[in-house]
Amino acid sequence: MTFLFEDDLVEGAVFLCASGKRPGIPLLQIRRFHAERERCYAIPDPDDRAAAFARVQLVWFQEWRLEGALRATVSRFPALKSGLAALAFRQARGRNDEGAELYRNPDGAQQGIVALNPNRFASDSDLTRFLHHELAHLADMVDENFGYSPVLDGTAQTASQQRLVRDRYRLLWNVSVDGRLTRRGLGTVADETRRRGEFNRGFAFLEDARRQAVFDNLWGGHTAGHEDLLAIASDPRGLHEQYAPVPGAPCPICGFAAFQWVEVTTLQSAARKRIHADFPNWHGEGSLCARCAEIYESTSNLRYPATACL
Repeated sequence: MTFLFEDDLVEGAVFLCASGKRPGIPLLQIRRFHAERERCYAIPDPDDRAAAFARVQLVWFQEWRLEGALRATVSRFPALKSGLAALAFRQARGRNDEGAELYRNPDGAQQGIVALNPNRFASDSDLTRFLHHELAHLADMVDENFGYSPVLDGTAQTASQQRLVRDRYRLLWNVSVDGRLTRRGLGTVADETRRRGEFNRGFAFLEDARRQAVFDNLWGGHTAGHEDLLAIASDPRGLHEQYAPVPGAPCPICGFAAFQWVEVTTLQSAARKRIHADFPNWHGEGSLCARCAEIYESTSNLRYPATACL
């Protein structure tokens, strides 16, 4: 795996050290850095001058062990070495831009990119906790067993539902990642108390017992893959596991969420026969949504096939 470091990130981290914001940098070294950098101004050609600045900054990026800190943290995630062709570190363009991303080239090779705010180099502990969290996500992405996909093809239908699924998925994944890191003894961005609080707020609609069970499962050792997380994010109540007359559960005929139910026994015999004709595997018991019931009741005497509400 090849390591790449963007010039802007290197420059920002080195200047942070030269400004005295990173503890342990000797004043004599800071003076040497400024002296070497000043000599670059004497180079007349602009391109050569820019290249000289970049070389000086990279040397001190290594001298002050900033590159070493990144490499050492990455080494704690062996899956990255085998799963990535290259891992690049770049400067984040804003607070919300920080994080890890995975890219796949047309030839199938994978490249990871981690966006960092140079200010994180002011504290090794802050930098390390952040990297642990982001690199653990990246390690999941390259793990075939996790089965990562950037597309969240859940049961959400509207744009607002899709956003809700994405938010829930992100929270569930964070709980899983930070739980595994904690069990490994690696520092991360949030402890169990903070994640449990976030989880309780995000899934407040669940019964206490189910909410606690889901969280404990994720935090305490269960290895959840992409499909597992997506299933919980899309259907946290587990309604799609059952066709029951519960508000919001899917109708066994059309599959859409139903809030008004009709007992099958109240349908005309002809309506029940037409449902069996259209859905041979239908068990013929229980309930169905009011809309399907109305359609089949009204079309039970017609000769053309009913379409229900598919």
